[in-house]
Amino acid sequence: MLYRSARGRRKGRKKLWLFVIFIAAVLLFFEMRIKPISASVSEIQAKALAVELINESVYTSLEELDISPDELETVVYSDDRKVASVNSNTVLTNKLKNAVTLKIQESISNIKNRRVDIPLSLIFGWDVVIGNEPSVPINISLSGNVQSDFESSFEEGGVNQTVHKLSMKVSADINIIMPFGSSSATVETSVLIGETVIVGDVPSVSVYSDKEI
Repeated sequence: MLYRSARGRRKGRKKLWLFVIFIAAVLLFFEMRIKPISASVSEIQAKALAVELINESVYTSLEELDISPDELETVVYSDDRKVASVNSNTVLTNKLKNAVTLKIQESISNIKNRRVDIPLSLIFGWDVVIGNEPSVPINISLSGNVQSDFESSFEEGGVNQTVHKLSMKVSADINIIMPFGSSSATVETSVLIGETVIVGDVPSVSVYSDKEI
């Protein structure tokens, strides 16, 4: 009877140790495999979503403020038909920049508990991906700090023609909140607002000015 009792205790301890080892292996696998992959996929998804929100915010702001790209800049020619300067309407550009920056920040902060699917093929490192493969869903939330500014550039447009482009350059520092922690990423993109074909010579130096028109 005592022999059986001692053997039972040894079996119990063995099962306990096997359970502890199993839990430790699961936690190690999560820490070394699932966690970094989930963070990487979440960052990729967050960046793509941020770029989409940035583009949408720029065009929505233009529409809501009823601002035409032609109103933001005017190309000024000299008497000999050369470009003398490109003057910006500082009132409208500042108004648009402030509206876009605020709208992007609000749009990013409104992303709460957005579902992100982590394919099992990534988690286990499978080379073959099957159709409708199962995935591990997680929820992410975003917040961010946004900076924006205008940039003006010239590109060749053909014989004796130059294309002047006005874009909004946006930089967003994004915080990604996940169930097991957080990470950060920076998104930088440029959104084309308008372009003008200029006929004639354009100076090789920057001719952009902030003079109000």
